[in-house]
Amino acid sequence: MLRVSKLTDYGSVILAYLARYPDDKISAVSLAKAVFLPPATVSKLLKKLVNNGLLCSALGKYGGYQLARPAENISLAEIIAALEGPIALTECNVKKGLCRTEEHCDIRQNWRSINQMVYQSLAQVSLKQMLGPENSAIKPIILSG
Repeated sequence: MLRVSKLTDYGSVILAYLARYPDDKISAVSLAKAVFLPPATVSKLLKKLVNNGLLCSALGKYGGYQLARPAENISLAEIIAALEGPIALTECNVKKGLCRTEEHCDIRQNWRSINQMVYQSLAQVSLKQMLGPENSAIKPIILSG
């Protein structure tokens, strides 16, 4: 079965929450409360999202996290790649030399074409499009200067 990991699912929830408050810096603690996840999990995901250029962070009294660019400019493909690594349905789509039969494989090109279609489909969906109706009962503690 093809599916994203729980951490990727949680990461997309965090990004969607931040997309609702694009002008605000939101603390990790506030985010964890708002999305009902353990603070350690949220911190781990925030670090990955910052390191992959999807979030910006600021330290200090008025610090916090916010999207690095508008939600309409962040694709689902970018989110998945940031949290899971390259989108690849088979080993031969990851890197040459990982499969013992790749030199004699009759279906390798078909898998590559399918992989490209999946990637393009994910790349066409923006974070903004992923936002559903706001239903969070807990609002963030926004610390902005």
